[in-house]
Amino acid sequence: MKINYVKVEVLIAEEYISSLREQLHEHGFLHYANQDNVLSYTKYKHYSRPLELASLDMSLPIESEFLQTVNKVEFRCMIHQVEKVKKIIHDIHPSNHPMMYFIPILD
Repeated sequence: MKINYVKVEVLIAEEYISSLREQLHEHGFLHYANQDNVLSYTKYKHYSRPLELASLDMSLPIESEFLQTVNKVEFRCMIHQVEKVKKIIHDIHPSNHPMMYFIPILD
């Protein structure tokens, strides 16, 4: 089996999705068959908390402070484009440590 493509998943706030899509499109990363701008996103709930608060009991009422509504953006790119895609995500994403996943797609 050969791996030519990866599925990219990025957690990002909705207000950054258009900028991300535009930059990825500008570099030609959102093509699939005879279409371009091929990208999807889903809104969902996400828990996270800073490590300095990790010792807190999650059953306490402050749990709601860790619940966020975020978007998971999904698209595919060629495996040799991964480093450039990472740079684009880092340049646009408001966090210094964006959650992103690169999942191999088997041919």
